[in-house]
Order: sequence, then structure tokens, then C-alpha cells
Amino acid sequence: MHFPLSLGQRCPRILAVLTTLSCISLASIAQAVSFNTQQQQQHQDWESLVVSLGQEHHIRAVERSSYTDAMLSINATPGRCTQHWLEMRSDLGEQQAVSGQVNEVPADVLIDENSAMTGRVALSTERGDDGLYLRFHDIDMPLLEAQMSTGQQLHLRIRMSENLDDYWFMTFSLSGANEALSRMRELCQSSR
Repeated sequence: MHFPLSLGQRCPRILAVLTTLSCISLASIAQAVSFNTQQQQQHQDWESLVVSLGQEHHIRAVERSSYTDAMLSINATPGRCTQHWLEMRSDLGEQQAVSGQVNEVPADVLIDENSAMTGRVALSTERGDDGLYLRFHDIDMPLLEAQMSTGQQLHLRIRMSENLDDYWFMTFSLSGANEALSRMRELCQSSR
């Protein structure tokens, strides 16, 4: 399966998700929990950094230059440095009242002209946060990271509802991804 190269266009809002979110936002809003960031280093369009909150901390390679309201990250946790995960955050424009999974849908990830990797993505919100979090599952992370290290663009195709034509397309730059991923691995190994 190949995506056309013009998939950088995306819907301004996700009607199905916003409808669901409006149904669950009945409780009072709390302050968002913010992770502390340390050891940030820029790598062209990517950056590598450590995020922490109390005893919890993760190492991230992050791309937030392609969109003003979305970021893509590869994440690792000290002690489990080989179990990376892919996550995207998109701004919903309003704080959410409830934490929880909104939906789980099929998703495809494509690097340049390579074959698409098909998996699933869990869409969730966090109380007091204005983001929609998309955590990808069933993706071959070692293959994905190898392709990211030499690729130009990462394309996402996410089915937002059961309607087969209801897709959300996004494209992220891979300029600097190799350096950010290498530093993420080093930071994770040294943080044990």
C-alpha cells in the first residue's frame, strides 16, 4: 500500500472525535499536568529531550515544526529502552474534563516511498489538557525507526470513524530525525 505524496493536507477539526469529546466533558476542569523538560537539544526539525514528573520520566525524539497544533514523538522509558512507542498530540482547542480513551482505529504509517506499516491507534484525552493523544500500536518500531533515519517525510493515515472514507492525513518532516533518535537512545541508556 502506498500513499500519494500529497497527503500533507489535514482536516482542521475532527468532527467525530469532537462530538464524542463534547459528550464526555461534563465534569469540572482541573489544571493540566505538565512534565518538566530537561536536556533539550535541537536536530534540524527534530529535538531530543528528557521529560519528567515526580518519579516518572521518559526520553523523547520530537518533531513539532510541521504543524503549529500537532507534534509527533518517538518515546523511550529508562529501564525499558528497547520498547519505543510512537505518539502524536494534536491540539483540540479546549481543555478536556475527563481522562480516557475516546476511540481505537486503524492507522497506516509510511516513510517516503516505502510500503505502509499498518497498525492501530488509541485516541485519548487527559483531564485538564487541551490535547488529543494518539498512541500507535502494532507498528514494527525497529523498521519504522530505521526508515525514519534515512527518510525525508513520515506520512500518517488515520481512520477517524467506521466510515471507510473518513481519514485524517498528516505529514511530518524527517530532517534531523536520525540525530534525535540516536540521542534519545543514548540518553535512555545513560538514565538507567
